[in-house]
Amino acid sequence: MNRPALAVTALALAITLAGCTAPSSTLVVSGTVEDRVDTVAVPVVSVPAINLDAGFTTLTGTRNAVTGRTSTNLSTVGATYGFGTVVRLDEVKVAVGDTVTTGQALGRVDTDSLVAQIAAAQADAAVAAAQVDLLGDAIDTTYDKQADITDAKAKVRDAINKIHDARAKLLKARATIRKNLPLARQGLAAIEQAIAQLPPGVPVPEQLLQQQKKLTAAIKAMTAGLRKINRVLHTLAKGLRKAASGLRKLDDATAKVTDARGSLRDLKELAALQASALTVPVSMARVQVTLAELTSPVDGVVVAVAPAGAVLAPGATAVSIRETRPSTLTAWLAPEELARVCEGDAASVLGDWMTGDGVPATLTRIGTHSDYPPTSVATQEVHLTRAVEVEFTATEQLPAGVPVELHINSCHPAAGNSDTDR
Repeated sequence: MNRPALAVTALALAITLAGCTAPSSTLVVSGTVEDRVDTVAVPVVSVPAINLDAGFTTLTGTRNAVTGRTSTNLSTVGATYGFGTVVRLDEVKVAVGDTVTTGQALGRVDTDSLVAQIAAAQADAAVAAAQVDLLGDAIDTTYDKQADITDAKAKVRDAINKIHDARAKLLKARATIRKNLPLARQGLAAIEQAIAQLPPGVPVPEQLLQQQKKLTAAIKAMTAGLRKINRVLHTLAKGLRKAASGLRKLDDATAKVTDARGSLRDLKELAALQASALTVPVSMARVQVTLAELTSPVDGVVVAVAPAGAVLAPGATAVSIRETRPSTLTAWLAPEELARVCEGDAASVLGDWMTGDGVPATLTRIGTHSDYPPTSVATQEVHLTRAVEVEFTATEQLPAGVPVELHINSCHPAAGNSDTDR
């Protein structure tokens, strides 16, 4: 082969090799270091509302029999003007720039009203518990009353039995008198007839006179005894009727005491349930006190803090902390750039304040949809062009919010390196 032909062949080979050489797989884009701050919010604590009616309002609602309170006993004025809806930052233990650790106490909100709530809740629970004991004592009293009623019924029955015995004896005695009284009268009549038949001037035998005297006294005694027995039997009959009525009343009293005991047991059960339920407000109030302590959720540096004495609404930020952790960075990639990257791609972060090869990073998230990049974000894409947000995680902490340059070792070659492009 002659020299000119060799030169042409070499030139053609050089051109071919140049066309097959893959362009660089490194993708360079603009990004921003995220400023991620953890906030410690003012806790949502239940602060008692203020009653501004000064006693001139009429309390309405259901009255609690145990606590003695009315369900609606607060003015609506406090709610209207926001009283009781804010809390005061009572103490602040950190300042901007302080380094804090997870769980470190940062401050505390005012707990005076919360402590008062605990006392009120404990008082309500104590009243409810005492109510259970009182109802238990009342139930015991019903047993005592029932025992007294049982004793009274026994005494009444015993008296009724004695009255029946006495009545039986009186009835027997009355029958005896009624049987003997006619005989005595007949005997007295016979003696008087015998005395009347004695001849004139003949003295009456002493024996007849004694018999006449005895029969007259016996007839008189039996007649008086019969009247007395009748009166006593009438009185006993009334007493028996009264005793029977009293016995029925005692039976009714026993039933009423039994019913009352059942009602008291039901009330005791309800009071026990209420006493158990009223321990919940105590626990809740104690939880509220624990919420009053503000603690750091992360290790980091304090970047903002509300001053002591500040009055804040629940949910407002009391302390802001920038966590001590590797920084995350965001960038926006056009569709053609997105096709060249994968999650897990290595990258280098370069900033104008850095020296050396920059800080290593890894692509950790690829957005799922395209959008217009915000104008506040540093990007090579026009903000009116849709792009996809991607996120990187650096190996160290970087200044928050600064723009950087990301050199991505893409997982796919650039256009022109595929077999089709060749």
